Amino acid sequence: MRIVRIAAVTAGLVAAGALVGALVGVLAFTVWMLPLADLPRPYRELAAALPFVGMYGAAMGAVLGPVAAWLLMRRVPLWKAIGGTALGTLAGSLLGLVGDGEMGFAGAFLGFGAAAFLMWLENAWKTRNDALDGRELPRE
Repeated sequence: MRIVRIAAVTAGLVAAGALVGALVGVLAFTVWMLPLADLPRPYRELAAALPFVGMYGAAMGAVLGPVAAWLLMRRVPLWKAIGGTALGTLAGSLLGLVGDGEMGFAGAFLGFGAAAFLMWLENAWKTRNDALDGRELPRE
C-alpha cells in the first residue's frame, strides 16, 4: 500500500510540475517577447512560439518538480513548494532573459534550484531549532 501512495503522490507532483512549468514558461516568454516585437506582429510571433514554450516548460516542470520535492522539500508544505519554486523559476528566467536572451533557460534552472535549496534550508533550520524547545543553540 505504501508503494501505491508514493506512486500517487509522485504522479500528482508530475502533473503539478508540468502545469506550473508550462504556465511559468509561457508567462516568462510573453513578458520577454512583447516589448521586443513590432506592434503589428507580436501576437503572431507569440502565438507561434507559445505551444513550444509551454511544452518545454511542462517537460522541465514534470521532471524537476518531483525530483526537488522528494530530495529537498519533503517537509515543506505543498503550496509553498510549488509557489516558491514557481516564483524562483520566473524570477531567474526573467533575469536571464534581460541579461542575455540566450540565458533564459539557465536563469530559470538556477532560480528553481535556488528556491528549492532555500526552502530546504529554512525547513532544516526550523527542524533543528524546534528540537531545542526554545533554548539557544549551543556555542562552539
